Amino acid sequence: MTWAIIAMIMVVLALLVYLNPLATVELMGGRIRSGLAIVAAFVMPPVIFVVCIVMIFVGAKRWRVKGGGVLRNAVIHGYAAGFPIEQVLSSIRTGRADSAGVIAALAALQKNRADERLLTIWTSETDRAMYVGVLRVDGNKVWIDSEPFAVDPNRYFDARQHDLAAARGRMSIETEAL
Repeated sequence: MTWAIIAMIMVVLALLVYLNPLATVELMGGRIRSGLAIVAAFVMPPVIFVVCIVMIFVGAKRWRVKGGGVLRNAVIHGYAAGFPIEQVLSSIRTGRADSAGVIAALAALQKNRADERLLTIWTSETDRAMYVGVLRVDGNKVWIDSEPFAVDPNRYFDARQHDLAAARGRMSIETEAL
């Protein structure tokens, strides 16, 4: 968004400079005194505009996967530091081979709500890509707690659906207890 705003400002500035070049020359102190400033006034707005457009596409490509898909943050959960996250991570690594285990692990994670650590799962359905990371929250700072890992494409599962199933299972257990 920032690059788009700067690009639009440069378009307006370029139009002002090109539509009234004599006023621009006078504003810059005349032709002889400020030749470089005049060149900059005529050249820089279009150059900055092009750079902004390029940066928009560079930023949009940042989270793309090789096959053309886009990574989306399908699941993010906060949990306490003492929670046995390794069991959840091993269930996620096995993936769709043990869907019931993944749902049970996510349900256990959902029960342990806290804000000391974060489990985040990034997925791209079109590429069957899944990346899992554990982050440590320290006030306003977020640190990578353990090295993120990729789930094997053969074990890819729909993390959002599994998380929803875990939440539904937890809700049905909670309503049965009432």
